[in-house]
Amino acid sequence: MKGGTRLELQGKVVLITGASSGIGRATAELMAARGAKVVINYNQNAAGAADTVAKIQEAGGECIAVQADVTKKDQVEAMVEHVVSIYGAIHVLVNNAGGGMKTSSFMEMTEELWDETYALNVKSILLCSQAAAKHMIPRLSGKIINISSAAARIGGAGESIHYASSKGAVNTMTIGMSRELIEHGIIVNGVAPGMVDTPFHEKFAPGTNRLNRLAAPVPMKRAATSLEIAEVICFLASDASNYILGETITVSGGR
Repeated sequence: MKGGTRLELQGKVVLITGASSGIGRATAELMAARGAKVVINYNQNAAGAADTVAKIQEAGGECIAVQADVTKKDQVEAMVEHVVSIYGAIHVLVNNAGGGMKTSSFMEMTEELWDETYALNVKSILLCSQAAAKHMIPRLSGKIINISSAAARIGGAGESIHYASSKGAVNTMTIGMSRELIEHGIIVNGVAPGMVDTPFHEKFAPGTNRLNRLAAPVPMKRAATSLEIAEVICFLASDASNYILGETITVSGGR
């Protein structure tokens, strides 16, 4: 086999949730460049999704966008069925949708913020993975990649325990899903980014210079780019990672 071909994604149908910006968008663009047929999911950012689709198509790639709230079972199932009706299969699911809503100290944490965070970061993985796996199981193949965070190891004390703990749940889900779904030929792994230069930080904690503040202790002295995270996601989606199972790869610049 020629060098590099196992990293290609030629002909694979890839569904990426939360792909209208940031890591999701960079992953969509890179996967399309490597030959995948990319479906980007978005909830509210229709303009970002349309811009991503246009950029990929202008570069000669194949891409469509599908709107769905990934915390709602009926919308998730409709999205997956729509993708399968167009392409006949889903070979790779990237559970990228997630966020922290806003910062909060532990003692000021509201039940609503806690539940919303877990719905977006954890429940969405349950719903999307179940829906996609139903179509992977008969084919005895497929890959699911869960996007976690290095915050799961740090704990998020002081401002983001809700976010960090939900990402800890994602790590645990990745291990459990991998053990069960490998019986059906489905390989499950995860990626845990550290500080990444995306719009997430300003949305999460407006006006606090959060990105620069939290990137300061990183041994590499900078935040990652979305492309650097996308490269690892694409590796796990490719045949080059076929003997990796149940792992969450931390990409944090040594943090």
